[in-house]
Amino acid sequence: MSRSVYSLVLSDDVIRAVDRAAYAMNTSRSNLINQILAEYVSYTTPEKRMKDIFDSLTTMIGRSEPFLIQNQGSDALLNIRSPLQVKYNPTIKYTVELFRDRESSVGELRIMTRTQSAALLEQLEEFFLLFCTIETAYSRIPPQYQIGRGKFIRKFILKDPTMNSDEIGAAIGRYIQCIDRALKAYLNVPAHQRQAAVEEIYRAYLNEAPAEL
Repeated sequence: MSRSVYSLVLSDDVIRAVDRAAYAMNTSRSNLINQILAEYVSYTTPEKRMKDIFDSLTTMIGRSEPFLIQNQGSDALLNIRSPLQVKYNPTIKYTVELFRDRESSVGELRIMTRTQSAALLEQLEEFFLLFCTIETAYSRIPPQYQIGRGKFIRKFILKDPTMNSDEIGAAIGRYIQCIDRALKAYLNVPAHQRQAAVEEIYRAYLNEAPAEL
């Protein structure tokens, strides 16, 4: 959505009240006025759409342990941390970034950890490769991935363009729950059982709700 500069004559008292509200909401005066006007004329801005998606996502994630949600003070970013029950108790970080322009994709998920353990980084890379192989085998449209050492990026492309913000947020939340369960199972079963364990969790995810992203 393009933006332009407009001149408005507003009361000083109104502006002071708007500034106080904008400060409390961690946003700018322009963004708040833009949102107020959009709501008045029943127009959904990209910022409102992203907020609605994140509200739905945090509601979904908040129902299960042990996720810790960290708002980054950005309309487009949300971090979610989850502890790994392995040596030194590192955490895995799930970063969801939403895109203002939905023409190509609604956003992406980035997964990484700050661990310095070479063994854990190798296991994470092996898990990501296995998870992608399993997910691709069950997908009509192969998802888009980028995989590095201990790092994973997946694009979220809507298979159903009519999905609303609440449905998108819930779908992202279900996906994060699935991959988190699969990762923890992978790290805590014998090597010869890993593929079966991950595939069982992914199939349960599909049975609960069809893959939507």
